Order: sequence, then C-alpha cells, then structure tokens
Amino acid sequence: MDPSVNSLKSIISNSNLTNKEDLIADYILNNLTDACFITSTELANRLNVSNATIIRFSKKVGFTGYSEFQKYLREQCYEGGLAISDDITIPSERLSLSYDKVKEADLLNDNLKILEKNISSISEKNSLAEMNKATNYIIEARRVFILGSRARVGITEIMGVFLNQIIDNIVVGNSNSFTPFDTLASCNMDDCVLIFSFPRYSEVDLAAAKMAKDANAKVIIITDKATAPIAHYADVLLLVSVDSNAFFNSYSPVLFLAELICTQVSRATMMKSKEKLERINKHISQFGMY
Repeated sequence: MDPSVNSLKSIISNSNLTNKEDLIADYILNNLTDACFITSTELANRLNVSNATIIRFSKKVGFTGYSEFQKYLREQCYEGGLAISDDITIPSERLSLSYDKVKEADLLNDNLKILEKNISSISEKNSLAEMNKATNYIIEARRVFILGSRARVGITEIMGVFLNQIIDNIVVGNSNSFTPFDTLASCNMDDCVLIFSFPRYSEVDLAAAKMAKDANAKVIIITDKATAPIAHYADVLLLVSVDSNAFFNSYSPVLFLAELICTQVSRATMMKSKEKLERINKHISQFGMY
C-alpha cells in the first residue's frame, strides 16, 4: 500500500469526523492523486456537500484550511512515488529505477505534476528580497559572467541572449576553447558571476565559484538545495527543484527561473532596455534573424 495513504489514514483516524466528513475522508483516501489537484469547490460538488464542509474537514484534520491540506496531499503523493530520490545521481541507476515507475504510468500527467511542484519550489524556497538582490547585482555589475557545465550550457546561452539584449557586457562561459578559469581570469569586485550547478555537482563549477569569490565578485548560485557544495560561495543563493522520474534532471524549472530573473532585470532597466532592443531589431530585421 502507498505509504502516503497510511500516513493520511493515521491523521484521519485521530480526528472526530461527522458522517459527511467521513465521506470526504474516504474519497480522498481512495483518490489521492485526483484530490491533490482539484479545488475545494470541485471536491464539494463531487461529494454533494458544501464548500464550508470541505474547509471544516481540513481544519479538523489539523490544517489551517483546504489549501494547506492540499499542499500536504501533494507532498505525500509526490514523495510516495512520482519522482526518483535526488540521492540517486548516477544516470544508469536512475534509468533502472525509472523503468518500474514509468512503464505503467501516465507519463504526461505524472510529469506535469512533477513539473508543477518543481516550479512551485521557486516561490517556496526563495524570498522576494533574494530575487531583488540578484537582480540588483546583475544590473550594477561592470560585467556579468554566466557559467554552467554540460546540460546547463543551453540555459546559460538562453539567459545570455536575453540579458545581452537589455544590458551590456554579458559574458557566457561556454566556449570549447576556454575553461571557466580562462573566462574568469580578469574577474574582480566590480563583476557579477552567475553559476548554474545541479546534481551530480561538477567540481569545475565549484572551483569556478571559489575563483569568483576569491576575486571579490558578487556570486549568484542557482542550484537545487542549500546543502549543495557550491552554495557555500554564494552571495545570493537561488534554489529550484529539478526532480524527475527519468534518468536526467528536469531543467524546465531552471529555465523558468532564468526567464524570471531576465524579466526582473528588463523591468528595472526599462528605458535603457527599450533603446537597445530597438537598435538590435533595426539590424536583425534586415536579415530575418528572429
């Protein structure tokens, strides 16, 4: 039996429920995945009870309301089997584990659920103050270096293209001819270095972060957890989950965070950004380089 159901049963069994509340409990226990994503109104309509009854049930089982209860259900459902533990980092091992999880699964819906949780982790794990601090570092820097290895290279290029269209002196360190150490050779206290680092954490990323820190540059680290080895070097630490039920990390949420940062920068530099975008558009339009 799903361990999340056992846990939920324990909570419900210790609550003094009415007949209608028992009906709600039975439905949720038998339809856990469905209950994770329907609204309280939808649940009330399905069970022919009032929305107020759903709210009272949520409070009786120990939550402040339906939203908090549903968040708990999502966490339990998610931990119960959709994603592979992030402690398993070797791709071949993840592939073997993923086979049993996905061969009978609804791939589209299961992956959408994981993606939703990963994207939600951005608002849950990061404060507005930290996001604003990262934005200010980028805007105020003499140069902005953007680094990431292997699968993260694509994200560094996309972010580099977007930022370069609105502010100056963006350096994307993804050249095959240069190491990150060549790229950061002249880095100093006036610069900002942004590094993407996710499991399995690269020693090269770690060394680049140390080099940037030693140069007194402002260091923005985007990674999955505060205990990541590279987090120690961050002036600003931005976290995003990359969980998946496949052999690879899910980088769609990372791209979402990168786009969010670019949006904040463009809004903060609106007039300057508009002028630069107009100059770029004037020339690329001649060649259809859209």
